[in-house]
Amino acid sequence: MIKIRLKFSKNGPIRFIGHLDVMRYFQKVNRRAGIDIKYSEGYSPHQVLSFALPLGVGSTSDGEYLDMTLNSMESLEDVISRLNGAMNEGIVILDGRQLPEVTPKAMTVVAAAEYMVSFREGKAPDCDWEKLLMEYYAQDHLEATKKGKAGEHVIDMKPLIFRMEVTPAHQIHMLVKAGSINHIKPALVIESFLHTQNEELKPFALQVHRMDTYLQAEDDRGTYIEPLICDAQGSGKRVYI
Repeated sequence: MIKIRLKFSKNGPIRFIGHLDVMRYFQKVNRRAGIDIKYSEGYSPHQVLSFALPLGVGSTSDGEYLDMTLNSMESLEDVISRLNGAMNEGIVILDGRQLPEVTPKAMTVVAAAEYMVSFREGKAPDCDWEKLLMEYYAQDHLEATKKGKAGEHVIDMKPLIFRMEVTPAHQIHMLVKAGSINHIKPALVIESFLHTQNEELKPFALQVHRMDTYLQAEDDRGTYIEPLICDAQGSGKRVYI
């Protein structure tokens, strides 16, 4: 039994395919590519694979992750080549790692996600939003109403935003908490900010691109986050929190 983790991008028209359809897509690609993937046991066997963090419909990404369990493989490079050869346009396997046999699933270790957010042409707020957004972020508390299965509840977003800045290209660079607990979406941050300015987010105003997805770990310097696949030096993307 071999466990691998793959990093892939999702761009172009396929960004409008939802998470469940992406799961089915990868199952078909594995069969087309002849990947010797392990199947679960029981009356309804399914491929043993796990995605790190669902991506919102319409968003693009260069930092999606997928764990797969294989019965055998010639090499990791061969698996990546086979998969990319069977893919439709829009999804590309960028990198991969073989994992120790006992490794938590990607979906259980996700701690943060990095985004680049921009307003579509003609959809930006009428106010001086860049200056006001940074003033908003400088506050000690950032209240927002979050909708969940149990209904609406008020949260403080401030501890959940590790970093936020406006780039010279008028984009919003955001590193936020992600995962099964205390997950926040970039749109919620922007919506809550605009609410303080008595403005509403215009329909389909945001272009959201996920740059990478991070796990949390610790060393002698403290707690940090780093991409789910990185080299021994952390690829320069280790961030202490």
